[in-house]
Amino acid sequence: MASGAEAAAAGVAAMGISGGSEEWAEACPALRRNLQLLAPEEVQLAKTLLNEDQMHLFEHWPEPGVDDDKKKGFFGQVRRLNSSYPGGLASYIQNARKLLADSKAGKNPYDGFTPSVPSGEVLTFGDDNFLSLEAAGIKEACNAAFVLVAGGLGERLGYKGIKV
Repeated sequence: MASGAEAAAAGVAAMGISGGSEEWAEACPALRRNLQLLAPEEVQLAKTLLNEDQMHLFEHWPEPGVDDDKKKGFFGQVRRLNSSYPGGLASYIQNARKLLADSKAGKNPYDGFTPSVPSGEVLTFGDDNFLSLEAAGIKEACNAAFVLVAGGLGERLGYKGIKV
């Protein structure tokens, strides 16, 4: 039975990226030295990161045998991001670059949108309607989630009121 390292090496070889054809990892020696630790899916994710100019993520990786659990933990996070973001890891990185460039250029992603105060019902504390709605709200509160947006006014968006 093959060891975990042998199985990983076989998986990497099957993808045509080992045995002297690790050129894709040459720009990142620390990663290249650690390739035998990675499962085939992790090698693919590493290739994606390098293709997206994320070599800095591997620059300070120690030699194999040192902090291997942390390296595997890193790829666990990368795998979750890749599977949970629409379009995967590459789309996440590309979108982040676009958003940062737009922000640097002063582009407002909310241009063209006008905030408004939603319509609602005016209640008088203690009247029958208030008490009825309060009772219904208390009954349903266990099925609700509450989010309080922290901080600031909405003047950047052209709104003069507090953002709560």
